[in-house]
Amino acid sequence: MSVMTIDDRISYIVASDDPLSADIGMIRTDGGIWLYDVGNGEKRISGLTDSYHIVLSHFHADHTGNIDRVRAKELYVSGETFRHVHKGTVVDADLYFGDLHIFPLPSCHAKGCLGLEVGETYAFVGDGLYCRVRDGYYLYNAQLLKEEIEVLSALKSPWLLVSHFPGLIRKKDEALAELKTIYQMRAKNTTEIRLPIEPKRERVSDKKE
Repeated sequence: MSVMTIDDRISYIVASDDPLSADIGMIRTDGGIWLYDVGNGEKRISGLTDSYHIVLSHFHADHTGNIDRVRAKELYVSGETFRHVHKGTVVDADLYFGDLHIFPLPSCHAKGCLGLEVGETYAFVGDGLYCRVRDGYYLYNAQLLKEEIEVLSALKSPWLLVSHFPGLIRKKDEALAELKTIYQMRAKNTTEIRLPIEPKRERVSDKKE
């Protein structure tokens, strides 16, 4: 288990490829430690022995696989994630705990994503910036992309914490600029934006499901 520090409140357990496991965010508050995702595979959580407030970003196994191995004081999930893990408090609107802000995040990657904003500085977004990948194309739903841009633009935090992204931290303005560029590529009379995957092309969507 490799732990990296972002500031005096936020750290994270680094993602792994074998087994595939997302980064696990850890946020210290007066009321205890919050986890953003729980990763996959027992080795990823070997040091997590307390009870935690947990937010699951979405239902994919690399983010939720350890949910029955981590003790939860409270678990917050989207309706879609609830249908996969069968427990938790469903979040379908903005929810606040002190300076923590849980928010629904429209995403082309998966249904039912949740983000977690911490102290108006950093916002965990999980895989929310990514899209689906199929047959050599990045696939975006134009309406979902528009809604995602609106939600991210409304966040006060200037930094996004992106699962599977090297170093985890991305400037929100840079990510938004890229998403807006993609949205502008939409064609009339279609809801889907298809972009060919190009070698060595780096973008916020460079992650397969």
